[in-house]
Amino acid sequence: MAGTNQFPQQPTGMPPMGQPSMGPSGMPPMGRPGAPVPGQPEDKKKKKKPLIIIIIILLALILGIGLWWVLFASGNWFDSNAKSGQAPYKTNEEIQAELNRQVEEGMFNISIASVVEFADGASPGTAYIENIPGNRYDMMVEITLDDSGETVFQSGALAPDSYLDDITLSKDLDAGTYPATATFTAYDTESHEAVGKAAAKVSLVIRN
Repeated sequence: MAGTNQFPQQPTGMPPMGQPSMGPSGMPPMGRPGAPVPGQPEDKKKKKKPLIIIIIILLALILGIGLWWVLFASGNWFDSNAKSGQAPYKTNEEIQAELNRQVEEGMFNISIASVVEFADGASPGTAYIENIPGNRYDMMVEITLDDSGETVFQSGALAPDSYLDDITLSKDLDAGTYPATATFTAYDTESHEAVGKAAAKVSLVIRN
């Protein structure tokens, strides 16, 4: 018949499509057991995210304070193997010349043997890393291999007028000659803030 709309036939005993099923009292049922309550999971996730961020910040602060304590407050800033004075290979005239020289503010001199020899990869070698008396800054020295960039030595701080004679590499290298770079970082003697860097090319020679 014209004007009649046809709808899909509904299975017997089922409510019409698009209408909520009714409970015994004629009211829509109040949700199925175990079904998530809208809003709750999202709210919990939103609450967890700020909490995780706060925990990460606290851990970073604790780590920073711990590092500061190890380096500064506990007295471990300076290298325990450093010796006072100038490297022993110098003549008396050279030593006196260094004592008389004053390095300009903002400048510093670096000193290390150009070739450092080791009996084997685990033995010490003489490097004569020196912070001359005329420098105004503490120094730390890092030695890295040129081919890989890997750090094989890291010193503690050297005060002006102190030096390291022997060093031991942190990696047991095989016999051979390794081109490397010694990077000197200068630090303010009071605040321990880095103020500049300078580098020198060195050769690490492993005999056996």
